[in-house]
Amino acid sequence: MRYVALSLLLLLTVNSQGANYIGAAECAGCHQQEFNDWQGSHHDWAMKIASPESVLGDFNNASFSHGGVVSTFTRSGNQYYVNTQGADGQYQKFKIDYSFGVTPLQQYLISFPDGRIQALTTAWDSRPKAQGGQRWYQLMPDDKGEPGDSLHWTGAYYNWNSRCAECHSTGLQKNYSATTDSYATIWSEINVACESCHGPGSDHLDWAQLQGRSGSQSTANNGLKVQYGKSVNWVIASGTSIASAQGDPHQAAIAETQSCAGCHSRRSKISQDPINNHPGGGGFLDHYRLQTLQQDLYHADGQIQDEVYVYGSFIQSKMYQRGVTCSNCHNPHSLELVAQGNDLCAGCHAPEAYDQPSHHFHKQEGSSGAQCVNCHMPATLYMGVDARRDHSMPIPRPDISQQIDAPNACNNCHRDQSDAWSTSAIQSWLKDSPRPADRVATTLSAARTSQPNASQLLIELADNSGISAIARATALGLLASYPDGQSYSAARQQLKNSDPLIRLGALEALAFLPLQQRWQDISPLLNDQVASVRHQATQLLLGIQGLNTEQQLQLDAQIALYMEALRVSADMPNGQLNIASAHIAQGQYTQAQQAYLHALRLDGQSLPALLNLADLYRARGLEQKAMEMLMRARASHPDSAMAHHVLGLAQIRSKQTVKALSSLQQAWQLAPDNSRYAYVYALALNSQNRTLEALEILTQALNPQQPDRDLLFSLATMNRDLGRYQQARDFANKLVVAFPQDSAALRLRDSLK
Repeated sequence: MRYVALSLLLLLTVNSQGANYIGAAECAGCHQQEFNDWQGSHHDWAMKIASPESVLGDFNNASFSHGGVVSTFTRSGNQYYVNTQGADGQYQKFKIDYSFGVTPLQQYLISFPDGRIQALTTAWDSRPKAQGGQRWYQLMPDDKGEPGDSLHWTGAYYNWNSRCAECHSTGLQKNYSATTDSYATIWSEINVACESCHGPGSDHLDWAQLQGRSGSQSTANNGLKVQYGKSVNWVIASGTSIASAQGDPHQAAIAETQSCAGCHSRRSKISQDPINNHPGGGGFLDHYRLQTLQQDLYHADGQIQDEVYVYGSFIQSKMYQRGVTCSNCHNPHSLELVAQGNDLCAGCHAPEAYDQPSHHFHKQEGSSGAQCVNCHMPATLYMGVDARRDHSMPIPRPDISQQIDAPNACNNCHRDQSDAWSTSAIQSWLKDSPRPADRVATTLSAARTSQPNASQLLIELADNSGISAIARATALGLLASYPDGQSYSAARQQLKNSDPLIRLGALEALAFLPLQQRWQDISPLLNDQVASVRHQATQLLLGIQGLNTEQQLQLDAQIALYMEALRVSADMPNGQLNIASAHIAQGQYTQAQQAYLHALRLDGQSLPALLNLADLYRARGLEQKAMEMLMRARASHPDSAMAHHVLGLAQIRSKQTVKALSSLQQAWQLAPDNSRYAYVYALALNSQNRTLEALEILTQALNPQQPDRDLLFSLATMNRDLGRYQQARDFANKLVVAFPQDSAALRLRDSLK
């Protein structure tokens, strides 16, 4: 008993100081099968020291050319090298330190003296030759990364420390120094090992040793920080075609999916904790901020578009709503599917009902069209060769595709046919049975295209409890563009929703409130149990005036935590932009300037940093410095309409009229569909008595489906000033029809009677 007491004391001491990482080899002693499954998995191969066992690429003096740059891959004994252009544009021989990934591609990493580890943009296609593999290729063939640019392999966007490391190694500590712009990154294990998913294992090892000595079989408080619930069985009952859980699966499902989400999601990190996963409740959102169904990341119907890494699509699915989790389909240690082909789906979907032509309408057994995943999990290609399946598991809707310009599974296979052809085929199969409306697709598409009914559709979607939380949160966030009483009421109602993702969306919506009116609604969420919600509330209250002492102390405490969360990403250009914005909101202009300059140190061509720094210089009366930034922005981004537009505005302020007209014209020509650019250019022309040209541009910019107040107002007043009263009246009447509550529009119309 004395020995047991000492062991308990040791366990408490370790817990009070935090558990330590012990390594996968220690885990293998008790968990041999799991360890064996893990070896050779994608997690095991996530990163390795470059060696003959780990390097798959051809380093036998192989050459690859892209954009005029020839990279040559060589080997000397067990050392691997590439001769290619460095950041200075000079060819140099670089040592390959690590392999990165395994299949369908493998990248290679190179270390630098400042602690940076950079990923080559030339990768090895590790697929079999018969599939087009066993070759060097350019990951992003359209990237224009010149030496010294952020998109060059030596630049910010191919930096392993900031963009890859935390999800490819275990127990990683980035250790970035903003002062020296350098890294001292360390890890407990180079790849994704046991403790990446289960947390540091020293306490668990102590617990296991204590259990062995005491003879107890208790599993409560087993010393692991990350706990997973017990899996439940899914059974297809007699007379049914879809499995039901034997027990409540949701708690275990949430714990597991949130654990995986730490790496398998499109998110930003807001915690310094080296543990990647914090399952259960709001644990994930205590350490990460999830990207919702934003345009250019997801199609309007929620299908994946850019790389979003599974979680955001999976939580849209009906399977997730029912309690299905990752390990129902994937072995969590080997990562392999638990069954192959349609047998995987047959575990929950009776094959006599679903694996039949009467369901999938493809008569040839085993054909591509008869495979469940090809209809319900269509693949999108990323990184040139990596096909990843959509986990929202939608029903193919070519009829929706026609409306929202999104892909569909039918035409992914029938590429020689139109969406209309696929729609007609499905209608003939269903015997004209009406298909339910896709409320997410309809609503998000309406919002993205500024349809007149968009705000009402967003409100209805946000209030629909039958829709996934991520879609409802997206709808709420989009309400920020519709600042009226109905939007305010809808957002305010969701501030107390039990789902933290929806609370986040509600807070995003309230960004339209004037700063001084936000405290009453938003301040209660400074005490929210979930960190990302507290941070969002804090962001919206930055710079608020007139608080009493107690209120100010409460806000100041949260501001300190919010700024700490922003500094987690201080080594990324966007991270510095967010830090700068927070300082601007608090009136801390010197600190904001430093953050913008740091962003430019990381990415010298960052357009947001250049434009925002120019705006800050102008606000501080440093007009010459502001103009220098704008000229630099245009030189770096000659195809950016915004760069030309902002420069043109500055040139107008500095009375450089001829140059301003040229810049504003460039902006308009680069983005002719942008009504704002057309409007400002037309005003500038009108100010130079070139009114007929201005009217032509304004008329071209008009979109009957999306009335623009400024365009209509200008068309009415310019025609009036030219003595064209009938045209002026026509535009004034259209203005009032589109904006009946606008008092200025009413006065203009009445003055033309």
